[in-house]
This record gives sequence, C-alpha cells and structure tokens, in this order.
Amino acid sequence: MAVDIWITFILKLIFVLLAGHIAITKIVPLINDFLLSFIKDKNAVNSFTSLIDIFILVIIGLQIMSLVTEINNGYLNYIVVLQPALDAIKSLFAYLQWILLVLIAVVALKNIKSN
Repeated sequence: MAVDIWITFILKLIFVLLAGHIAITKIVPLINDFLLSFIKDKNAVNSFTSLIDIFILVIIGLQIMSLVTEINNGYLNYIVVLQPALDAIKSLFAYLQWILLVLIAVVALKNIKSN
C-alpha cells in the first residue's frame, strides 16, 4: 500500500512539473509574441510575461505543497513551511491582474493612436 502512495505521488509530481514546463516554455512565448504584434513597447510585454512566469511558478509550488501534504510524511512535511510565502504571493496576483489588464489596455491604446 505504501508503495502505491509513493508511486502516485511521484507521478503527480512529474505531471505537475511537466504542465508547468509546457506552460512556461510553450504557452508564455506564444502570449509574448501575440502581445508584441500589437504592443510596440517590448519592455512592457517582457515584464508582463515575466509576471506570468512567476504566477505559474507560484501555482506549481502550491500544487507541490498540496501533494506533499497528501502523503503525510514527517520529513516531507517540512517543505510546507514555504506555503505561507507562496500564499502571500498568490494573494497579490488577485490585485495585480486588474492593474496589469488596465496597463496593457493603456499601452495598446497608446500604440494604436501612434499608428
């Protein structure tokens, strides 16, 4: 029974890391290219996609924390001390998403007016 728990834990961990890798290496560059097609400010687009990367990393970290707490191992439970920091960063994104949306709209409108 314990072997089954460890095998499912390792598989879940691999799939969470694989999903994060795909999101960061494939999806975020597509978003970057899409935004650069109508926003000429490359620094603004790169900053936005960097924030998306950080958000993905925080979500992956929180998923790993939930996986670790599922198996209830005494040694692995020490990694849970990172969870309050990840929760604090995640709570900031609830506010930052609206600010970023408005900033992207302003930059896009500025670039449309200049054309």
